[in-house]
Amino acid sequence: MKKVVLLFLLLAFIKTLTAQNTVFEEKRTIYKKEEAFGALIHTRGWGLTYRYGKYTSGFTRKIYDIDLVGMKHPKEIKTFTSAFDNSNGYVYGQLHSVIILRAGIGRHNTFISKQSVRGISISSILSGGFSLAYGKPVYLEVIKDPNTAVELEYETVRYDPNKHPQAYIIGKSSYFKGFFNGTYYPGIYAKYALSFESSRQADRINALEVGAILDLYVQKVEMMANDFNKRYFFNLYVSLTFGSKKTAKDIGKSK
Repeated sequence: MKKVVLLFLLLAFIKTLTAQNTVFEEKRTIYKKEEAFGALIHTRGWGLTYRYGKYTSGFTRKIYDIDLVGMKHPKEIKTFTSAFDNSNGYVYGQLHSVIILRAGIGRHNTFISKQSVRGISISSILSGGFSLAYGKPVYLEVIKDPNTAVELEYETVRYDPNKHPQAYIIGKSSYFKGFFNGTYYPGIYAKYALSFESSRQADRINALEVGAILDLYVQKVEMMANDFNKRYFFNLYVSLTFGSKKTAKDIGKSK
């Protein structure tokens, strides 16, 4: 946790220092809005992201964020049953596979423009909003009766740690089995990041983003059959986004 705090202090210091020593040049084009899509990797999974922005000045815009990400438990260990050749890997003790949908608003502030750092602009991003975690129940293939003298039979059931010891488990069933029988966990999130945009075309977005996200829920998100489940997820992330910017004239043409 100390390393995370030091990272944020360093980012804040860099932002303040560069903002004080940067002389911005006059913008040649005034943009009205932008859109960007991308993929992200975080410390407990990966996902997709979308951002829509409205310019409030040459260097600031109001943004709308949408993220869809998977979330793994730090105690997950994939296991295979060696007694069966067709065994699918599974995580022993996993009750739910978790995916998270985030939707929020925020501010995107460019404090180093492309004109001042060899074609790279650096921005800070601060956003927050609604976070909805969905716990999809895990289904496993388990042995019906291990004491039978004939060929072993198995069935696909929802995992219950009180009924399915590890010795009875063959492997994991299809991910989509019981997809709509899960549990919803409403909550909120906050995100802070630095964005490094390097597109050679002024109206295009090609950005690398590095930051952190905190998701907080009203109750513990039940992922594993133990006491390690929490009400929050804190993750560092890296994303690549691609998109475009539009002027008032471009918007008029599209109507």
